[in-house]
Amino acid sequence: MRLAVLSPQKQFEFGLWWSRIQIVLLTIMLLIFTLLVIIPFVWMLVMSVRTTGEILNDPYGLPNVIHWDNYWKLMFDPKIAFYKYFVNSGIVTAGALILTLLLSTLGGYGFGRRRYDFKLRGALFALLLFALMLPPQIMYIPQFTMIAEYGLLNTYWSLILLYAATGLPISTYLMATYFSQLPIEMEEAARIDGCGDLRIFWQVMLPLARPAVATVVLINFMHFWNELLLAMTMVTQPDMRTIQVAMMSFVGEHGSDYAIAAASLVTSMLPVLILYLVLSDKFIEGMTAGAVKG
Repeated sequence: MRLAVLSPQKQFEFGLWWSRIQIVLLTIMLLIFTLLVIIPFVWMLVMSVRTTGEILNDPYGLPNVIHWDNYWKLMFDPKIAFYKYFVNSGIVTAGALILTLLLSTLGGYGFGRRRYDFKLRGALFALLLFALMLPPQIMYIPQFTMIAEYGLLNTYWSLILLYAATGLPISTYLMATYFSQLPIEMEEAARIDGCGDLRIFWQVMLPLARPAVATVVLINFMHFWNELLLAMTMVTQPDMRTIQVAMMSFVGEHGSDYAIAAASLVTSMLPVLILYLVLSDKFIEGMTAGAVKG
């Protein structure tokens, strides 16, 4: 009520003052959130260059001497040989990612472009959305039975196929949403030039969908790289463990090496961090592509 009796100049000054307060409050909240996210990572990084004895004596202290050799020991000590598990995770993640990208881009293109109005198109897309709502835990027993039936236990293919199956619903949905917003004029121009459906897809439409592809790559890479339960269930041979399963051996009931465990956590985070830094711009663009339709 008081604001209504103020002059236009006073109202403008009050509005400007209130806007500045909102910006300050928002900045403070973002700084607090950033600290809450960064502090555990910094603590883990500090732990990775200390010894286990130092950590047990003072968990939150600084290192007396920086032990960079923890990383060398982690990767190349014959008793640990963490690089082997890196290779296993790399093979599984790369294979599942290639398969997911191939199927989700083709499926998303078919669902996203209106000219492909095939029978049961709506029902299949609804089934795809329904798959997004299923908790993955309810599928572990059927998945294990199926993998065992086909003799794929303790093979890379067991994880590659299951990871791709879990990543396909969200990936296909994201690609379909993005493809549905691409202009039809470019597709028609390519068809006039004599391009077939597959050539239009590979050479015209897919390059335009690079932000969505980057989003699919990043989301699925993080999921495949960090997945634990399926890796523990489908692969039991020690030499074929992924890094997430291997890291569990550093902390156990009969002994724990917290310094090496922290080094393994930092090392396992690096591929995800590097990939995010490379694809961050495209990732944000792909995630916000459906917010506004031009």
